[in-house]
Amino acid sequence: MQEVTFPIRLTYTKTGRAKYISHLDTMRTMTRALRRAGLPLWYTQGFNPHLYLTFLLPLALGTESRCELVDLRLTRKVDFDILAARIDAHLPPGFAVKSVASPVLPAKSIAWAEYQLTLDFGQGEGGEMETAMRALFEQEEIPARKKTKKGEEIVDIRPHCQLIELAASGDRLNLEVRLAAGVSLNIAPKTLIEAFAEAARPPGRVGILRTRVLDERLRDFL
Repeated sequence: MQEVTFPIRLTYTKTGRAKYISHLDTMRTMTRALRRAGLPLWYTQGFNPHLYLTFLLPLALGTESRCELVDLRLTRKVDFDILAARIDAHLPPGFAVKSVASPVLPAKSIAWAEYQLTLDFGQGEGGEMETAMRALFEQEEIPARKKTKKGEEIVDIRPHCQLIELAASGDRLNLEVRLAAGVSLNIAPKTLIEAFAEAARPPGRVGILRTRVLDERLRDFL
């Protein structure tokens, strides 16, 4: 008889100093919080049972996020509000549960992610860099270095990135972008920033915040 389980999708934020916690340590942090919360967690069967935990779009080190997604399973139903409160109580600073719900879309439906980027240049160059950034997005192609399984290669990321908002303020350039994301294709914000550095000049300090995860129809991923 097949065991009945209850799939859960947890959305959480990872901000502040937590952005320096690696993905591997994030997995350990979440696993520890779930166990300490005393939930009816489901473990895989077989010789080496382990907690079923799937992170849908792992976050790069140094990046903050308002929309991290992780799937797990329970052996019985628990009220979503109770789940959220119990998990949140055992997470360290920088992590916070945003919502708990039943999964609607499969992980393979993720197509885009939106980010807020803050680029500091110094010497009041924000306006000049704004012009350079607009020029970059007006090009038919944006060549960028992208790591692959075979090494590093130059690829055109223009079809896979969209500029949503752009504004300069003194030394700083603030922009919101939408980048291809998911299993088949994933364009990291740093790839776009490095492409800009090649075309104009590299920024000094960089801030990256993931704000949304979307499906191919630009709906919030649920």
